[in-house]
Amino acid sequence: MTDLSKTSITSAHEIKEILDTDTNSKKHLGQTAQGKEVDSSSGSFTQSQPLRTTGYELPAPPMRVRYWIHWFRIGLGIFLLLSVFISLGGCSLNAATVNWNKATNFVSTSVIEQVIVENTALNAKASAKNILAWSVEGKDGRLAVFNFNTPDVCGALGCLYTGYWVRKDKPITQVFLSYLNPNLPPGKHLLEVGENRGQALSCIKVLQTEQEQLRQLNFCFNGTGYQLADSQLFTRRENSQS
Repeated sequence: MTDLSKTSITSAHEIKEILDTDTNSKKHLGQTAQGKEVDSSSGSFTQSQPLRTTGYELPAPPMRVRYWIHWFRIGLGIFLLLSVFISLGGCSLNAATVNWNKATNFVSTSVIEQVIVENTALNAKASAKNILAWSVEGKDGRLAVFNFNTPDVCGALGCLYTGYWVRKDKPITQVFLSYLNPNLPPGKHLLEVGENRGQALSCIKVLQTEQEQLRQLNFCFNGTGYQLADSQLFTRRENSQS
């Protein structure tokens, strides 16, 4: 017969050895895994460190190049400054040849609309706010010359201008109508007040270009309208000295 007690003791001892062996294996495996984690973490730490870069400075340009850049900047600045002055000069040219004010400063909107309707095909309501005027006081009332201030009334002969005799408590009367060229040299005005020849309204001077010369047209009031009285032709230099 088999000794059962011995067998069980032997089996228990063997089981203990197996358990001890398994425990040691697990410890060994844990230490190995720990070591791997440390290695991997140290490796990742090494990889996460930023790369060091070395800066490289370009050499300074030669003195000749720096000298050229310096004068190039100065020349560019002078060019831009001259461009601004030229553009301002162009604006002052247009301003110098026009001595107009808003027509509403002299007459009512209804009068302006009447002037538009009698002389043009413009929309009176829409155009009334853009109309300009030049006014001259006379012995009886005043003369108001209207500038329609739009290229729609300009052509080969110039732009349309019309003058009205404005009196208190009387309807306006048209006394002047002409196509005139408003483009004149700097400082020259299209219209100026002329002499008074004893009429209700003073004469007016109209300046116009004629090739390389300037012509002054003198229009005088004859009681019912303006007519050309005389004219003078002179060079621009002579006119600038007068």
